[in-house]
Amino acid sequence: MEGWSLWDPFAWEIIPRLRLGPLAISPHGIGIAVGYLLGAQLMVRRSRRFGGPDEADIWNALFWALLGAMVGARLGYVLGHLPEVTNDGNDLLGIFKVWEGGISLLGGITGAVVFAVPYIRKHQMGFWRMVDLAAPGLALGIVIGRIGDLIIGDHLGDPTTLPFGWRCLGSDGEPPLPAAQYMERFQAGDPPSLGCYDITLHQTALYDFVSTLMLLGLLLYVGRKVRKPGFMALTYVLWYGSARIVFDFLRNDRRYFGLTGSQLWAATLVIVCAYLLVRYRGAPAGWQRSPEPQGSTGEDPSALEASSAPSERAEAPVGGPGPASEPEQETPGTPRDDHSP
Repeated sequence: MEGWSLWDPFAWEIIPRLRLGPLAISPHGIGIAVGYLLGAQLMVRRSRRFGGPDEADIWNALFWALLGAMVGARLGYVLGHLPEVTNDGNDLLGIFKVWEGGISLLGGITGAVVFAVPYIRKHQMGFWRMVDLAAPGLALGIVIGRIGDLIIGDHLGDPTTLPFGWRCLGSDGEPPLPAAQYMERFQAGDPPSLGCYDITLHQTALYDFVSTLMLLGLLLYVGRKVRKPGFMALTYVLWYGSARIVFDFLRNDRRYFGLTGSQLWAATLVIVCAYLLVRYRGAPAGWQRSPEPQGSTGEDPSALEASSAPSERAEAPVGGPGPASEPEQETPGTPRDDHSP
């Protein structure tokens, strides 16, 4: 990055591809892969520390989550950009042309949860316990993934004169394209979301990077002590979803009723999570399901014996080093059921 000051826009040269001999690799793809692996490792480490499910079961669940993320990321993008993807219905096979680009982060997260839930339920790992363990790792993965977006100059926003606007200095040694070329597409209602133009723009990936980095710090801080099941995951969704709603107003994307597809989905989740946090400070008791007392959970059998009868156990909270039975735990015993959302 070249020199910058408080009153000057951020500016750097983008790198669309990394050349390794005959291969050309996208920094964007590298960021996603590294982010997923490091985020998964953070989840496993937190599980070891707080007595979560068996590590092998966690990695198996993460495998299913990875498959779901790939499907959901593409499906989420297609649903929000169907006319562009299919050339107004003239090329239905465009849905499968992933090499042409087009994935959705929120769609990927949703797909990961949907694909992982059957394995989690089958092995009675505890849905809320798993998503609480995953929340900081997910934030870490997004932070790393956004670095890849910034390297390639993705997620361009509207033109701005604000001091924290971003300006591309070039691409692969080539100078940026003229500002007039960007403005022509902007005024036609089809502004590019990727590329290098000689104009100061909102860089929404940078905003998302900073916001999610702050979220990661918050989750690691509040996760030091015992929390009610669902608290960590709901906090993640409330923060990240709210941030996406705000940042997407600055982002160039297809809109429905004035909102992007990500904003519509994020707003729905934010409303639900805000209600659950205010009303229950976590997952409602009726939504909590007991994890398996032996085998895949890795819980101390003596701790289970000290709890209520098997039919009355609720999910163990995820948090600090204190045992689940210590006084500040807020989770009451609840009937075991199959109503995990």
